[in-house]
Amino acid sequence: MKVLVVDDMSANRKLLVWMLEDEGHEVIEAENGKQAFDSFVQESPNLVLMDVMMPVMDGYESAKLIKQHTGDVHVPVIFLTALNDEESLSRCLASGGDDFLTKPFNEHILQAKISAHTRIQDLNQQITEKNQELLFHHLQTNREHEIVEHVFSNAINASFWDSGNIEYYMSAMSAFNGDLLLSAPSPSGGLYVLLGDFTGHGLSAAIGSLPVSRAFFAMSKQGLTIGDIAEEVNSQLVQLLPDHMFCAATLLELNSSGDEITLWAGGLPDGLLVSCEGEIKGMIVSQHMPLGALETREFERDVKVLRVSKGDRIFLHTDGIIESNNGNGEMFCTERFEGMFKKNCFSEGVSFVDKVIGRLEEFTGGGNQDDDISLVELLCQPVTGVTCVRDENATLLEDAIPWTININLGPDQMRVGDPISRVVEMMGAAVGLAEHKDYVHTVLTEMYANSLDHGILGLDSALKKTEQGYQDYYQQRSVRIAELKSGTIEINLEFKPAKGGGDVFLKVKDSGKGFEFDNLVEVDEEDSFGRGLPLIYSLCEDVKYSDGGCTINARYNLRA
Repeated sequence: MKVLVVDDMSANRKLLVWMLEDEGHEVIEAENGKQAFDSFVQESPNLVLMDVMMPVMDGYESAKLIKQHTGDVHVPVIFLTALNDEESLSRCLASGGDDFLTKPFNEHILQAKISAHTRIQDLNQQITEKNQELLFHHLQTNREHEIVEHVFSNAINASFWDSGNIEYYMSAMSAFNGDLLLSAPSPSGGLYVLLGDFTGHGLSAAIGSLPVSRAFFAMSKQGLTIGDIAEEVNSQLVQLLPDHMFCAATLLELNSSGDEITLWAGGLPDGLLVSCEGEIKGMIVSQHMPLGALETREFERDVKVLRVSKGDRIFLHTDGIIESNNGNGEMFCTERFEGMFKKNCFSEGVSFVDKVIGRLEEFTGGGNQDDDISLVELLCQPVTGVTCVRDENATLLEDAIPWTININLGPDQMRVGDPISRVVEMMGAAVGLAEHKDYVHTVLTEMYANSLDHGILGLDSALKKTEQGYQDYYQQRSVRIAELKSGTIEINLEFKPAKGGGDVFLKVKDSGKGFEFDNLVEVDEEDSFGRGLPLIYSLCEDVKYSDGGCTINARYNLRA
């Protein structure tokens, strides 16, 4: 160790030099405070033994200059003093001293103090080095975050917000948002929307935003269906994310006239369909696993199609809203959220999204968020700000070649997989039909389910009117289809092009006993929100039963 000894008395310096060199230390001498400071700057010693009372400059002033010069580097200054009053000792420490040693010197005490301050100095050096490392990594992390945030912003800011149909609120728990909201116009003049919530928080959760946004915007530009988009996004996430990560999401498309919504829901809290008066008309219940949770071969791409009225609103949200806590540990909960919907709650000039967020902040007291928060309101009215580009598709359909697909399904085919998706995939490859694939898939799924459940398996749909009956229905369904030995379902699809588009004729015939079908048109739609026979009637131009209820025919018009 290099030690600077400062004392105006030569005898004291010689004594200290002898004590220090005997222990192997290198010693530098100075006769006064000014000489001590100059030597310190030139030699950079590791420790200073400083006398108090000296000519030219005393030890107090010299210690101050030395401490100012060292800055954050810790160099111990031990005062050598014969003074023992409290005021003098306090002044030693106040001027920058770290310790003091009283005269006459005790060699053992001197060596003990040097050893103690050496340990302190080593620890201080380690802390300084760690702090420098932390500062470097902090600056590097900030820079990397800036780059990542720039990339994320460019990817997500491609969303289309010019339409007056959508209003939203998003608040991230940390620097990066694990929630994702995307919007894009469709070539048909409608509007695509995706709300997603990735597992976890921060950068690790947000990383999935890039492949999702890329797939979403690319497929939206092509006018592909919600089912296609959901399937592709799922495939991307399965390839990218680890097994424990996935994205709860709802994807939807509002058509250009604002009276029809196609949606795929997997894992988010229930959304709401609310009338213009504020009455909750129905729930948008998640019917699928989150995106990225299932392999492509297991993925379910079927969608819901909702007929809505002008002025209706769709509300989607992530669990950050209903699971927000107040100071008492209570959650905002679904009941409080749904309780805000009442008559005239959509007062003119006041944003309902702002109302919800204001109520949430009032409930939580404005404290720290426990999760990312997202709320989306979609107004069901003609979509504004989007140009329809469907004329080219109409021409393609008019010039397309007519085709027919015939499929016969036996018990083994009814038990395994999703035969309807395979049938629709055949149809979807035909020229000009891609944007209609979700609708045809939905209609054909309902027709097939009706033939299988009632015609082949003989199940009674009245069971589904209660929660217990609903469970009994599907339990019976599983048992009967597993034990099924005979029965057939014939599926026939026929496309006939025509000016302006054309028609797809759908026919499903089963080998069952049939049923009473005369009054099916009067089915109560409220009991089958977005599903069942009312949906077939709403999407198709003609629906007819024959053969005692064993055959159903429908005509789907390709409105180009």
